[in-house]
Amino acid sequence: MNKKLNTLIITLLSVTYTAIAQQTTESPYSFYGVGERNFGGLTEESAMGGVGVFADSTRVNIQNPAALASLKYTSFSAGLTMQSKKIVTSTQKLNVGASAFDYVVLGFPITKNLGIGVGLLPYSSVGYKIKSTVGSNNYQYEGRGNVNQFFGSVAYKVYDGLQVGVSMKYHFGNIAMKDVMQQHNVEFYTQEESKSVLSGAVFNLGLYYQHTLQQRLRLYSSLVYTPESKLSSENERTISLLSYINNGKQGTQLAVRNGSTVDLAAKGLKNTKLTLPAQTEIGLGIGAHQQWFAGVAYTFTANSKFSNPFLSTTNVGYENSYKLSVGGFWIPNYNSFSSYWHKVTYRVGFRYDSMGIVLNGERLNDFGTSFGLTLPVKGFSNLTGMIELGRKGTLSTGVLKENYINLKIGFTLNDKWFQRTKYQ
Repeated sequence: MNKKLNTLIITLLSVTYTAIAQQTTESPYSFYGVGERNFGGLTEESAMGGVGVFADSTRVNIQNPAALASLKYTSFSAGLTMQSKKIVTSTQKLNVGASAFDYVVLGFPITKNLGIGVGLLPYSSVGYKIKSTVGSNNYQYEGRGNVNQFFGSVAYKVYDGLQVGVSMKYHFGNIAMKDVMQQHNVEFYTQEESKSVLSGAVFNLGLYYQHTLQQRLRLYSSLVYTPESKLSSENERTISLLSYINNGKQGTQLAVRNGSTVDLAAKGLKNTKLTLPAQTEIGLGIGAHQQWFAGVAYTFTANSKFSNPFLSTTNVGYENSYKLSVGGFWIPNYNSFSSYWHKVTYRVGFRYDSMGIVLNGERLNDFGTSFGLTLPVKGFSNLTGMIELGRKGTLSTGVLKENYINLKIGFTLNDKWFQRTKYQ
């Protein structure tokens, strides 16, 4: 076991820096809130529209910590996303792309009724670069950064079918935003640069219940509650004058002539608290063991409680939001010896997210359709690939629309730990 454990730890550490430093999105909408929220689940769940009701003995369910009590095997999972996006405004179209790690998680059973898990995944991402002209003035807005999430979870099976769990999460990261203005017939540019270092701990509670109706037919239910929490934000802001200078072989470049640091302490903005709203997720599913599954999940987020005193915005408001996910899978013949493709898990899902952002009086929404395959590799290990087609936003009232394609790949490796062999 030690050799396998060391291998997994080395793998986890080798991708941790990449996961922390990566640029995971290119979206003007990531300017709002704490950035664009990332899906907090495995590729298998994403392929089913985000439905995380189903739990089994061979993989970690990140969405509900209570599902960890179902584990019978050590499970190591990792995933990544490659995104292609077309941003459409009333005057232009722009193609952008991004790729990033989605998650690195490790879970294993301690006893028959007790399971634990740890992992790292991005919580939210900021990535945008916008240019606009108002009257005779030119403006450029740029933002980069992300908030990551390290978690540790534990779950216990109270009795056959009922499981409870808790997950402790530590958020950390930084966000940098830069605004540049050029006035007509003025040589110098004005730049305002804001930076925030974010950190804070949160937790959520999970309940999971599974009931056998008849023979292989089973009923699945899930409840996850995340209370409102605060992130500490250590902030700084500088104001600078820029102008073009001749930089030799590199040509003419825009450079800082002089700048000053804003006294945020005098304004009470040096250290602030960013409020993350409470969230409740309810899920229900039904399926035949190792044959098929269909489920629905409803998530309510109290986005109206979101606040960030350091960054004030105009023409935008936050309201309570919901997300509805519907999805499932089908396995033609789990124990097939004649056809490999009969053992493949075929997944499909749909989701609608109201987002909770009101921009220029227009409510934003996000809709996606997904398809995926889970390919058995060896034993209980597998490889999952999926594609998601989606649309975010609208062209109404000067708002923009994003049409995107997400290609996700995830793998899960399984083994047995903490089991004493009969013969040595």
